[in-house]
Amino acid sequence: MSTQRVFWLVFFGGLLLFAATIVWYTQRALTPYPPTQAALEALVPDSQVQVQATPYGWVFTPQGTVKGGLAFYPGGLVEPQAYAPVLRRIAAGGYRVALLRVRFNLAVTEQGKARQAIAQAPGLAWAVGGHSLGGVVASNFAQSNPDARVLVMWAAYPQNDLSGKDLPTLALFGEQDGVIRGEQLEASAPKFPKNTLKQVIPGLNHAGFGAYGPQRGDNPATISAEEGWSQIAQRTIAFLDQHLGGAPR
Repeated sequence: MSTQRVFWLVFFGGLLLFAATIVWYTQRALTPYPPTQAALEALVPDSQVQVQATPYGWVFTPQGTVKGGLAFYPGGLVEPQAYAPVLRRIAAGGYRVALLRVRFNLAVTEQGKARQAIAQAPGLAWAVGGHSLGGVVASNFAQSNPDARVLVMWAAYPQNDLSGKDLPTLALFGEQDGVIRGEQLEASAPKFPKNTLKQVIPGLNHAGFGAYGPQRGDNPATISAEEGWSQIAQRTIAFLDQHLGGAPR
């Protein structure tokens, strides 16, 4: 075999190996965290909360009076169904909750998705929220959309400077969060709206805001999943009741 032929065989073999490596890495990097069985069970309607699939995701509707709405963006590379256990509890508290489905499970690909949920129930006063990357996108949406009267951020901080915006904001964090670094939170602190309520939930980690199992880089939670979901829902409902439940339609 000639030296030239060997060269080209090695060259193209290297290209194929490189391409295969890129494909493998991309598939691995973009593999989403799937919902647990508890999350899937929370999508089943009952006498308290109706759950309906829509073109933009799912809607949780409480029986009786609806006090307002919450459009919710999922965390990065987390399948949205994973947030059903917490969002169902918020719906049971009297709120229409729209769980948004986004392309590639990345909220940054569809930052305006909340408009679809709001347009379906324009008579309600709406909040917008999200977890992690979804919380960042929710803050971007709230910055430029007056329909978002309240902002709810779980384990997230604003990308843009919202310090001059009069926007009631709830920022919930987990005490055991291993994904968000302290220096990130410190650097982002001046970007929150001036009337932000920040709360830390003892024992909760980053993944505990949803139901999708352990997350890379996170710390173990020191409270049960059920207790974490209840704490998140109770604090979110209390904030919505204070700033949205009585808002004029």
